[in-house]
Amino acid sequence: MTGQTNEERRVAVRGAKLRALVLEATIKRIAEAGIDQVRFADVATEAGVHESSLYRRWRTVPRLIVDALTERAGSEVPVPDTGSVRKDLELFTSDLARFAQTPIGTALIRFTVVLDDDPGIEEARGEFWRRRLAAAEEIVERGKRRGEVAEDIDARLVVLTLGGLIHLHVTHLGTAVPDALPAQAVALLMPGLAQGPGDTGVPVAA
Repeated sequence: MTGQTNEERRVAVRGAKLRALVLEATIKRIAEAGIDQVRFADVATEAGVHESSLYRRWRTVPRLIVDALTERAGSEVPVPDTGSVRKDLELFTSDLARFAQTPIGTALIRFTVVLDDDPGIEEARGEFWRRRLAAAEEIVERGKRRGEVAEDIDARLVVLTLGGLIHLHVTHLGTAVPDALPAQAVALLMPGLAQGPGDTGVPVAA
């Protein structure tokens, strides 16, 4: 049918299909224009859906951005479950290093570290970190249940140590993450994970 406006050509979708279309369009917009240039109108046009659908479901652009980035981070940096905490941490850190060096990964890091006075962005940033940290911490918690990791180990500290290392390389050192770095970093952590912070290995005097 000819003569239709862009708004008329947009489809009315909802649920999982709407979310998939919009999140993919959001990621494309971030990659092509930058995270600062994401607007509901542009995303709706790219996704071929009504702009009002975005307002109803996400309410604000920061909420849309965090949903899109969390979804992409989850697919690009999955939480492995090989049955070995060491192998899981190595795989997780390797995937994180690879993803962090892609355009979307770089945008994600920028989103999570750049200061902003917008309370909506601060809220979205906090929500992103809560989701990702909780998912990654399960690697360590599974290790505790299998007896590979001491019960008093702080799972969040482990994840922040490895993740912070990758972020530092990408954002401050400006160099490619060496292929061997994830395995080397995990190897440094493993003795401490097994014995726990309260076990120094030094006999206590009577």
